[in-house]
Amino acid sequence: MSKIKRLSAVCFCFLFLLAGFGMCSPTETAAKSLNLNQIEQKFAQAVKNGEHTIRFTAPANLTTAQIQNALSEAAKSQNRLLAGSVQFRKQTNSASADAEYTIQLSDDALMKIKRLKSESAAKKAAAKALKNRKYSTNYYSDTSYYHIFVKMLQQHPEYNYNTVIWRNTNGAFGYHRGDGITKKQQETKGKAADKSADEAVKACIKSNMSDKQKAKAIHDYLIKNCSYDDSISLAEKKYNDAFTAYGALVNGSAVCQGYAAAFNLMAQKCGLQSMTVCGTSRGVAHAWNYVKTGSKYRYTDCTWDDTDGKKIRYEFFNVTEEKMRQNHVWNAADFPKEDIKYSKYLAGL
Repeated sequence: MSKIKRLSAVCFCFLFLLAGFGMCSPTETAAKSLNLNQIEQKFAQAVKNGEHTIRFTAPANLTTAQIQNALSEAAKSQNRLLAGSVQFRKQTNSASADAEYTIQLSDDALMKIKRLKSESAAKKAAAKALKNRKYSTNYYSDTSYYHIFVKMLQQHPEYNYNTVIWRNTNGAFGYHRGDGITKKQQETKGKAADKSADEAVKACIKSNMSDKQKAKAIHDYLIKNCSYDDSISLAEKKYNDAFTAYGALVNGSAVCQGYAAAFNLMAQKCGLQSMTVCGTSRGVAHAWNYVKTGSKYRYTDCTWDDTDGKKIRYEFFNVTEEKMRQNHVWNAADFPKEDIKYSKYLAGL
């Protein structure tokens, strides 16, 4: 099944270096005292300019938390997050209500991010990052859309080649490639699966077919051309082609996730909207497809309809939720029919 990994990291640390007491120079005394809004603006300009040392005069009663928050908000305004160490120095003078502040940013203090401002934008971004295997972007949203990236990976395993999702303690998240496969291998397998899906659709889909007929043609093609790999444990942690569209379409051997991934990929090629559902069946982890056929939403399980080369059966083709729940268990809230439409982002990229 989809591999999900959460990473933790130290967001930042403020180091209280010095609280000095004594007479300030005339220049220091004359410096304009800034309020929190002005401090945030100063921080924003400094981040924009790539400055590492920021000095200003402000009321001595400001807390470290207030300064920290101003810096954090300023960084976000410049599409950055605090991610490394920050040194904080405060010099006070018993004769003044103000203090001199010095903020020193380390070279890795700021993380570049892409801010996501809506759920729709998050779904588009997740689809694009997953399909194009572009893992260098760090995403962030004030209302976390991390769960959308998790769902996109679960619902579209056709683009999961040892892809994992990470989340930082500072709120950033995104995809990256796991250790089980190299970038070159990932690219090669993804392109080969895509080419095989094109060829498969060309072989079994006709232009005048209805959505249901297209779904049946894909169902039949996979059962005829793919065998269930019963040598693979569904609990296996390491990368294996059997869990991918490459396994089903190129190697002709897969487990349930591979069947579901190949179904999704072929569906995209012929304008059919489909996503994968993850749950259990007969007491073990399992994956199948949820498909929009015309105005209806139906379930298809190619794995359980595959009889190892014997006559194709249709017990689990284009069935209702009521029928599917007779021997399949899943949390419907995690796989709502509304999410099926987001497969169009993957098809259109």
